[in-house]
Amino acid sequence: MSLVLTALIVAGLLPLSLALWTHRGTSLLHALIWVLVAWLTWGLAFLCEDSERAGMQPGRYCAVCLTGCAGVAVLGARRPNVIAWNFVVLGLFTVMALPLMESQFIGTHPVDGLRIFFMAGTVAVGVLNYLPTRLAPAALLVMLVGAGEITLLYASPRRPGFGTGMVFDLLLSVVPWLAWICLARRAADRSNFDRLWLNFRDRWGLVWSHRIREQFNHAAQNAGWPVKLAWHGLTHVKDESPAADQEKFVEMLQKTLQRFLAAD
Repeated sequence: MSLVLTALIVAGLLPLSLALWTHRGTSLLHALIWVLVAWLTWGLAFLCEDSERAGMQPGRYCAVCLTGCAGVAVLGARRPNVIAWNFVVLGLFTVMALPLMESQFIGTHPVDGLRIFFMAGTVAVGVLNYLPTRLAPAALLVMLVGAGEITLLYASPRRPGFGTGMVFDLLLSVVPWLAWICLARRAADRSNFDRLWLNFRDRWGLVWSHRIREQFNHAAQNAGWPVKLAWHGLTHVKDESPAADQEKFVEMLQKTLQRFLAAD
């Protein structure tokens, strides 16, 4: 079964590769590289470790840590600090890996409520960032898998029952495809402004989208524009604006997003 799961990991490289290519010129590229590293680590764990054995397995532990780090990497995905943020994420991974080092080199079984909470909270940060977006189904699936894997990692070294760990592994293998399906849905009747906004919102998540909304609405208020950027798109607080104004709105949003998107 490990070979089947490894094959599913290899198949999952296709949507991940498409995401890397699509965002190659954006500030999200570094976070996607963290995602790729986490995904390959899961593949290594599926190939070399037993999904039905509870306890501190190095490959799975590192994969869970890297999954959380990938979500945190999105929080720094803005130029010019995106490269420096990688060192913050690397430091986070080092701190999260301390219980594994204690288990492997000292021989202790570091079951600590605070450490479990810290690992679960790190994974939850990335999940919560995408819950209000179109990636919500994939984010919820990551939360479910993460909760199951963390439970198995810190459980006593006994078999949790046939099929328990395998279910989590199979669910994890469909996450990239589910995310790809979620983002592939497009609203044809949306304006150029809304399409630009929704594409950014669904890829960078809640934290950066909230910041961009504040900046755009502040600029619109200073310019006297009768519009407001809501979570689902542009809304008009007065009568419908002429088509000429729509181009100004798109231009202003593009300027607001210039630290995130590609130069073109």
